[in-house]
Amino acid sequence: MYLVEVFFKNINEDNLPQQIPLINQLIDQWRYNGQIIGREIPVFVANQENERGLATRVICPEQQSLLPEYNNAEVNRCLANIENCGLILHSFQIVGEDLNSDITYEDKKPDWQILYTTYLQVCSPLHSGDRLAPIPLYKQLKDVPHLSMDVIKWQENWQACDQLQMNAVALESQALREISDINSRIFKHGYSLTKEIEEHTGVPTYYYLYRVGGKNLASESARHCPICHGDWKLAQPLFDQFHFKCDHCRLVSNISWNFL
Repeated sequence: MYLVEVFFKNINEDNLPQQIPLINQLIDQWRYNGQIIGREIPVFVANQENERGLATRVICPEQQSLLPEYNNAEVNRCLANIENCGLILHSFQIVGEDLNSDITYEDKKPDWQILYTTYLQVCSPLHSGDRLAPIPLYKQLKDVPHLSMDVIKWQENWQACDQLQMNAVALESQALREISDINSRIFKHGYSLTKEIEEHTGVPTYYYLYRVGGKNLASESARHCPICHGDWKLAQPLFDQFHFKCDHCRLVSNISWNFL
């Protein structure tokens, strides 16, 4: 991923109080479209080539993530509102590559993919099935902004629950149930998203079901798919973390972290 500085030339500084909320709306839509990553985005007064304006620094999955060809309808609507208020998107500059980030999936389409996240991740929750690389949402869901936004909202909820259960202080059992039980609201939400994504993209899309607890390693290894109850244990784990995969139900999971 890349740190990018975006500069907006200001041709009507009297509108500054109205311009800031409009930039924040654009930032939200960039995020929902997968063009930027993260939620803490600074906006500041800046000068570029003797032009005065406003700037923001964002994290993008790719160097070219903010090119117009990747905009969805909502991003273009926000850009039009900004321009009508006296701001012109003048340029964006690559500050540098984020060496702490995951390497973005760069191929056109994976053979299969996984809806997967953790509270530690700051990247797209859609990952390729070949090497678990994050796939920018605009590469697949640009034409369905409501679906891309829904995926981000699911990710926020999943990560919040993961953080709670990892902290093991407040709402631990409730949060754990949401990410590990097929009857939970977060599972049902995410699982329905995988079906919508697969229908839209034509790429088999799996859901990651978190697993912790259990009696012992033997009983964990003998677990069956919780949906169809079929055999789903893999001969070799994927990426050293997915030990189960059901192609019928589009589900992957791990042996309980208690025994790994």
